[in-house]
Amino acid sequence: MKKFLLVFGFVLVFSPIAAMAQMPASTDACTQAQLDAQADINSTLWLGAGCLFGIIGVAAAYVIEPSPPATRLIGMPPDYVVMYSDCYKAKAKSIQTSAATKGCLLYAVWALAVYSLGIASSL
Repeated sequence: MKKFLLVFGFVLVFSPIAAMAQMPASTDACTQAQLDAQADINSTLWLGAGCLFGIIGVAAAYVIEPSPPATRLIGMPPDYVVMYSDCYKAKAKSIQTSAATKGCLLYAVWALAVYSLGIASSL
């Protein structure tokens, strides 16, 4: 009976500690989500959308909200899933909008240069 109580007490004391060691912290969730978003989002695509569609491409980048793959969230605690999803969506939207804005500005500079050269050559 003493052996049973000793093992039972050991399990009661160290099980929560082991479970806490396996659970990722919320800052780790956000950091991991941001790294995953940087790896997943194709900024070249959004740069092209900004170049080709101008302000509409920037608006699309702002409106479209990518979701993280569900396979990354399987088996995680609910608070981790919420934190990861929120951070992933915010970072992905930021990357998309930034790239589309750069593309829009790049096109505007190119168009201004072509227009200026056209005016200069007609003089």
